Amino acid sequence: MTPRDSISNVLLVAALAIGVPTGASADTTSNAPVTAEEAAYRVNVAGRQRMLSQRMAKAACLASTGIATETHLSQLDAAYDLFQRSDAALRVGDPDFNLPAERYQSVLTALSEIDGPWRAYGRMIDTTIADGSIEEERLMVLDAASVEVLDRMNAAVNRTARAYGDAGPRVPLALTVTVDIAGRQRMLTQRAVKEVCLMQVADNPQDYADRLTRTVEIFDLSLAALQNGLPDAGVLAAPNEEIAGQLAEVDRQWQAVHGIFDRAAAGEVLDADTLADLADRVEPLLAAMHAAVGMYEGVDATTGS
Repeated sequence: MTPRDSISNVLLVAALAIGVPTGASADTTSNAPVTAEEAAYRVNVAGRQRMLSQRMAKAACLASTGIATETHLSQLDAAYDLFQRSDAALRVGDPDFNLPAERYQSVLTALSEIDGPWRAYGRMIDTTIADGSIEEERLMVLDAASVEVLDRMNAAVNRTARAYGDAGPRVPLALTVTVDIAGRQRMLTQRAVKEVCLMQVADNPQDYADRLTRTVEIFDLSLAALQNGLPDAGVLAAPNEEIAGQLAEVDRQWQAVHGIFDRAAAGEVLDADTLADLADRVEPLLAAMHAAVGMYEGVDATTGS
């Protein structure tokens, strides 16, 4: 299998989940035109929820294993608050988020699928914040709940990209697919650190090492697709020099921590100091990737700039 085939196998999963939009106009509750900026921003905010789902689990694990406990409890609290406010904004709108109410019933239906898993996960997060920690044996339960929320949220992001892609003459599906894939990179940074952390407490650390291997692979392949394009999966190459430069910065920061992730993926349970250093170094990587996602909001994909 060639590297390009491997990339296609990873990214076509997202493309197939998104599919070809049909009947979008019949699904909408608004006749107002959709702009490319609005479509990209909404997919951006929805995609950020995936990151927050994993950021909470990561922060809970780090805090509960004694890694910068106060810092990560604060991070957990902030992520919990932003997830809840963003969830409401995506549905009913919020001027603070610059979001109108959701216009597509299919997107609202997909968002409603998160409610049950989020109630269970949210209760655990709320208790962890109140108690200041979570028992190590409960971390696996919390992780499973985080993955359930992530899976449902990923489906909602895919549905959002599908609904808004081709919703107007200047909103190609390729743009919303690309923002979906770019936004997913933020989540992968948090999931990777979470998986390294959970190796500290797992009965079988290799299970999480195997998950980490896949997380790192998806990040690598997705970043290459975002930089160079992958038409088979509907992913645009970096559409302007600003985004190309920002993705190069993401790559630089990613390579700086790649070796540490590789050690853990090979089965090494990292010591506390190395884990703490890794968690710190991934924060600017997350910020750099978040900045890259936001840049797509200014792209006119019909002209490629």
